This record gives sequence, C-alpha cells and structure tokens, in this order.
Amino acid sequence: MNDSAFSESAARLCSACGMCCNGVLFHGMAVQPEDSLRALAAKGLRARRRDGELQFQQPCPAHEGNCCRIYTERPQRCRAFDCRQLLAVSAGQITEAQAMEKIQEARKRSDRVRELLEMLGDDRTKRPLATRCAGVFTPPLDPSPQAEALRAELRRAMTALEEMLAKEFRTGPGQ
Repeated sequence: MNDSAFSESAARLCSACGMCCNGVLFHGMAVQPEDSLRALAAKGLRARRRDGELQFQQPCPAHEGNCCRIYTERPQRCRAFDCRQLLAVSAGQITEAQAMEKIQEARKRSDRVRELLEMLGDDRTKRPLATRCAGVFTPPLDPSPQAEALRAELRRAMTALEEMLAKEFRTGPGQ
C-alpha cells in the first residue's frame, strides 16, 4: 500500500475508532520531551503525574466526535502511535475492511461496558473506562442481587474487552 493510500485508509479507520483518545485503550499518555506543556495546556490538555510519570489524562479533552480538534498541534506520542490494526493494514496483513470489523467489535464491547457502568450508577464519562470499572468494584458495594448480577456481567464484559484490546489494538510495552 503506498503512503497516500495508507494515509487515506488510516484517516477512515481512526475516525471510526478513536479508542486511543477516548479513554478505552489508555488511562493516559506519557508526555514526551518534544511536547510543550504550556502550548498544550492552552489547548486544554493538562499533564498530571501518574505512577511517577507525567501524563496527559484520557479521555483526551481535544477528542471530539472521533476527531482531534488540535490534530496539527497534537502531542508527540499521538503523532507516533499506530495501533495494531493500522500496523497490520500498512503491512498488507489485513484489509481496511477487516480492520474496520475489529474496530466495530471493540466499540460494541466498550459501549456495552459503558452501558453496564451507567446501570450501576457510574456516570463519570471524563474518566478512563478501566478507572470507572475499578470504581464500581470499590466498597461499599450495593449488595442487592441485581447489582451483584450487573457487576458480574461488567467483570465479564470488561475482561473480554481488555483481552481484545491487548490482542488487536495495543502495541508493545508502555503503549
């Protein structure tokens, strides 16, 4: 696939996905030496220390409608990241249509997790999905049979989503 065709394919796939920005794939994104904290803060991206590392938190405030409103001025890590689906399409290992199917399946799974979170009373949409899930399992817990059943379903749904993300979207350590 030539660079122009890949760029067009990547644009279609990324705009259908957005999981690297919306808090599904990552909790945060490491600040890189090339990033201007002041310039990015002026655009709404605030860095915080997490696990000893300075990170931009997810979901990204610049991510709107599966598009980046600061795309030309986005952080270095955003510029460098390609998920496994993009890498496989670029290498000719899968087609754009096959990648789109994986994206749609992952989005369906993440939508189900969000639905279950809402049913359990978690409406913290500005927090990463895994953080929201962890909060639902933090005591005190609603002991009702309905809440216990929803938490069990959430655990299964989140486990299935995380397995898919690890296998089909995330790349090497630190991503």
